[in-house]
Amino acid sequence: MGTTRKSETEPKENIVDDITEGADIEVEEKSEKENDETLAALKAKMAAKQKEKQMPPEIVEEPTRSIRLGVIGSGQAGSRLAECFYSLGYPSVAINTAKQDLQHIQLPDANKLLLDYGLGGAAKELDIGHAAAETYRDAINQLVMQKLNDAQVVLFCTSLGGGSGAGSTEIVIDILAELGTPVAVITVLPQSSDDAQTKANAVKTLSKLTHMAQNRKIDNLIVVDNAKIEAIYSDVGPLQFFPVSNRAIVDPIDKFNTLSAQASAVKGLDPTEFGKLFTDGQGLTVYGKMIVENYQDETAIAEAVIEDLNGSLLASGFNLKQARYVGAIFSANQKVWDKIPNASVNYAVSMINDACGNPLGVFKGIYADDSITDDAVHVYSMFSGLGLPDARIDQLKTEAKERMALAERKDEERKLTLKVDAEDETVSAAQAVMKKIDAKKSSFGKLHGKAILDRRKK
Repeated sequence: MGTTRKSETEPKENIVDDITEGADIEVEEKSEKENDETLAALKAKMAAKQKEKQMPPEIVEEPTRSIRLGVIGSGQAGSRLAECFYSLGYPSVAINTAKQDLQHIQLPDANKLLLDYGLGGAAKELDIGHAAAETYRDAINQLVMQKLNDAQVVLFCTSLGGGSGAGSTEIVIDILAELGTPVAVITVLPQSSDDAQTKANAVKTLSKLTHMAQNRKIDNLIVVDNAKIEAIYSDVGPLQFFPVSNRAIVDPIDKFNTLSAQASAVKGLDPTEFGKLFTDGQGLTVYGKMIVENYQDETAIAEAVIEDLNGSLLASGFNLKQARYVGAIFSANQKVWDKIPNASVNYAVSMINDACGNPLGVFKGIYADDSITDDAVHVYSMFSGLGLPDARIDQLKTEAKERMALAERKDEERKLTLKVDAEDETVSAAQAVMKKIDAKKSSFGKLHGKAILDRRKK
């Protein structure tokens, strides 16, 4: 034992020279073990680092908000919106039939559900999306119960034109309706460049959603239009369009929900007012944001509202006079507010009230927000209780009908070009018989006829 303790304190090269051969083997085995442990520790550290890179950022602290929103996105567009809400601190989940689309959604794996159905994806077929959601109904319900059970309002995000998102709509809303909490839906109209199938799907899905809204299965149907967002953000590059448009869709809701939970030195839009605006409109909702840079004249903000109210909304064609509730939030940093006349916001609210035909409630909030660094007033507006934007829907129907008719004509032309006739079909049956007789009488016919004589013995 004394020898062992001495060897542990001496340099390794001395140990090898002085101890017996058997002991030497024991030390080498110990050294290999230590190397294995070190290597294992390094591998574990590398794996942890890789996992850290792959995982989305953890929510450090959830901001104070008026309503606890839980978000579920279906399909590629809906999942991207859920991802955007999650980045702001909202509990969110995503479902999709396409593994590759779901893979890059920045949510924890436990918050994502692959509807593994068929080949994967839905190829814009509503029936495939519906069947996949029906097959995984219990799994979707379990995901919602686990991750969104604390939500006061559940927000379902989907496009109208895709197979997975639009096709799953009825099943997902059935599941959410059983929670006993208000259900809101954000749905996205197609881009102007989208194909016939996408636009036809949009018309069908929107029809289903409006019936659900009429029956109060949906408490708020929010319609945004990618064609309108294209016009607003026409200078944005193609790779950035969807990140920018998703943020434009999510940001106004978050601003209403966050600022209404904060104190205002002048006038706040309180949580109950936002609750009415967001869940009691009894119709469709549209919203938007405008930035007013020339704000110093006392009528400047009101004039900006008059000129840009419809232009700043994320969908067009709505009759704002149908609005049941209207919300308007005016936000700027303190330096900007110090330059604004007291009557400015009042004039602006009066203009909004007039544009909406004196709705049941007009809720306003005025906030000093020093996180806003530009020299401007940010105006967020929300209108709930609206009817359908008939002109936009009629346009969508017309485009879908025309493009589907063109696709059908192509199908018919394709069938014709695939048909190969050996002879001119106008040749009569009698002429065909005469051709056969002449062929038999020909030299080659006689030769060929003899060549195939039956030479078997009788």
